[in-house]
Amino acid sequence: MPRLLARAASPTPLLYVFLVVTQTAHGFYAAARVEPPPAFVVLYPLAFLWAVGWWLRNDSRKRRVALVFDMGFFLCVAWPLVLPYYLFKTRGVKAVLAILAVVGVYVAASVLGAVLGLITI
Repeated sequence: MPRLLARAASPTPLLYVFLVVTQTAHGFYAAARVEPPPAFVVLYPLAFLWAVGWWLRNDSRKRRVALVFDMGFFLCVAWPLVLPYYLFKTRGVKAVLAILAVVGVYVAASVLGAVLGLITI
């Protein structure tokens, strides 16, 4: 049981949970034509970069891949380029599956939020 709990608290599942929650909220606010709370607007990009950075750091340690010196700044500036490059470098062709999984979760959660937003109107 402790091993299952440790695995559930690892960066990968938490990154997916974060994406589901935040993208559902984005879809809901967009469909309901409601302005998101200011705290959500400010904290979402910071939390997203933190979650991605945590995942990248943890994954690079497991795979023994050296990262750049200032990963925070690098992620802030170029994360859409850094992540696919890193995935292809560490996983080869399997990176396509990882990218499709993240994009699928992102889109599905946004659609779910939009449907919820339209239902509540």
